[in-house]
Amino acid sequence: MKLTQFDPPGFLDDFTASQRQAWSEFISDSIDGAIRGFPDQLEFDGPRAQFYNPLKTDTADDAQELDITWTGFPKQVQESSVSDVQRWRRADASRDVQDEYCEWSVTRDEGSGKITRVTFTCEGPEYWQFLAATAPKKLVELYQKHVSPRVQEKDLFVKGRYNPRNPWNSSTSQGVMHLIQRSNTLGAEIELAAGASVVRVINARMLTDEQELIACGTYGEPGRNSDPHIGAMVNSLTRQKADVTLANPVGLYFSELITAGWQTPDGSDAQEFWKYVRGTKQKPVRAVFEVPSERGFVVGDILVNGRPIQFGAQIADFVNMKLTGVACRIGKSQVQPLTGCRREKAAPQGVAGAKPTVRAALEPLPRHVR
Repeated sequence: MKLTQFDPPGFLDDFTASQRQAWSEFISDSIDGAIRGFPDQLEFDGPRAQFYNPLKTDTADDAQELDITWTGFPKQVQESSVSDVQRWRRADASRDVQDEYCEWSVTRDEGSGKITRVTFTCEGPEYWQFLAATAPKKLVELYQKHVSPRVQEKDLFVKGRYNPRNPWNSSTSQGVMHLIQRSNTLGAEIELAAGASVVRVINARMLTDEQELIACGTYGEPGRNSDPHIGAMVNSLTRQKADVTLANPVGLYFSELITAGWQTPDGSDAQEFWKYVRGTKQKPVRAVFEVPSERGFVVGDILVNGRPIQFGAQIADFVNMKLTGVACRIGKSQVQPLTGCRREKAAPQGVAGAKPTVRAALEPLPRHVR
């Protein structure tokens, strides 16, 4: 059966009925665009005929959902650091390196400097840009509720236009409302899933390795925990001749925080201090790690692998993220694999323009194309 409407991420209830309909249309249009791809600019980009819009195409009775998970700590920071302390410090220093669809902000006690709270978000910026355009007062209210009661409308808008990197959502210490790292968007999630759905046979060999797939399909960042793994999992479904899409509501979500082996001063389970504060239990989009004041200790007194928590990034090491894919009509697709890697089209004969190199063909697309 066909889906009647896309719900907001996490089944959030910030929208009116008309806003919900407009949001659904936005997601539907985004999926349609991802299905089309960029045939005018790129060779071997599509057709992406195994990726479908569930508002317009039936999801068959054999549908299966698959949670695709990855670690929230940025892999590129981890692999370019020489010690745990260095990588934790680097990840805590800037939201621009928190590129696994998971961003956080750290609150410390002014006297001791110990961490008292770490707030995590995986909400895409598109949701907040939409809210700013359709219900700016609601947007301010949500900032006041979740970030600080001191937030004012003038802090969030510049000449009447919402600024995602406003003073309350641009650092790792002044609060966090939604994702701002340039690759952390819902649009990137949708494009990644669609681009990864293309089955490719190169030199008579079907590609299956996650790094081969992302290099050939150029649908994300190869150095992340998220993109190569998401792409490989999606592609594993289309290789089974299935049609695929993203589960409703389309979004990025927290999967779990693993606290096994963590030590608290009173012997309690550290898991009880991890709370989801936006979204549903199954589709959470905002989380807070904080010890209630009556417990007599703070986050910075908890030990992880024998070390006190001195960085929010130490917690991010154990945060798993997820998105949910849907596969149906398994074994029935007649779509033929593509036999080349995604690359820029050569300029027509007689038109100036360099022929694309193999290196250029494998590099991620510019932001305006992605």
